[in-house]
Amino acid sequence: MYFPYVFGRASELLALRSTSQSCLSSGLVVPIVEPVVTKPAALIKAMTEIGQRGQRAVIVTNPYQGELKGGASAAWLTVVDATFVASPTLIPGFMCRPGVPYAEVQAFLAKYANRDVAILYLNSGLSDAAVHSLAQVPNAAFHIVLQGKAPSSHLALLPHPKTVHVTDNFNKQPRNADYYGQEHFTDHHRLYSQFGIGFGDYTVTGAEIQLGGGPPGAVAVHLTYKCSNDGNLWMQHFVSDDVDIGVGTTEGKFLQAVSKFAGQYHSRVAEFGTNGAITDYLQNHNSSHFPGLGKNKERQIHHHIERVNYFLLTGN
Repeated sequence: MYFPYVFGRASELLALRSTSQSCLSSGLVVPIVEPVVTKPAALIKAMTEIGQRGQRAVIVTNPYQGELKGGASAAWLTVVDATFVASPTLIPGFMCRPGVPYAEVQAFLAKYANRDVAILYLNSGLSDAAVHSLAQVPNAAFHIVLQGKAPSSHLALLPHPKTVHVTDNFNKQPRNADYYGQEHFTDHHRLYSQFGIGFGDYTVTGAEIQLGGGPPGAVAVHLTYKCSNDGNLWMQHFVSDDVDIGVGTTEGKFLQAVSKFAGQYHSRVAEFGTNGAITDYLQNHNSSHFPGLGKNKERQIHHHIERVNYFLLTGN
């Protein structure tokens, strides 16, 4: 199973809604959402759409980054909890991280005792005894280890049939202009059963939170493909020719990057696959249309999830 880890920003939530329509019903993909935005409307809309289709997604209920650095408000928690009540297939998640006491984990488990939950581990300060206790919780559907940040003693205690490892495979660069060519992304899609029930990644955004930003010097399109030589997933970066702020337009830079992709796609369909995001990029190229940078990000995430799902379904 595949667990794409996204943050609750607009483009990521729109990508999840797109994949809900196209591939989440396979049951092979369970998105994890760590909210980072104070206003919950977009998150609730995505949760509701996924829940109404009877699909699964893990929603972290104790967010701590971005606009929610100080924790979620009571009002935020109220509307999220109401959505859980309306959508029984959605999975509340709890982040065990530094400074979070075991008592808070216990309170979370008591609150959601009558439904599946997920427990996430990120450098938690929990004792071996506490983790052993969590490993026995019957309604804990998934134990999710983030970025390998759990001691070996904890990993040994987690039940293999419920363990998921999420790693940051995206080689993030300071500027879009710094991306170049092709690079290996992961082989976990072929090997994950050695380590647990599933694997995950931070799609094409990486684990580092960045909110906002100014006009780009370059525009990049990061697209996942299955390498025909080794069977692994690779990432190709299509970067605009204009790479400096003040040179060219954002629209022109986007079309330059998409043109590079379109020039290669038809000879590599088996590698990139076919899905709605790919179709949209090709249509933009053919019509010289710029849909906005948010749509560019949304499509990259959508394509990445679709490409992994297709491999899990077919082996291709």
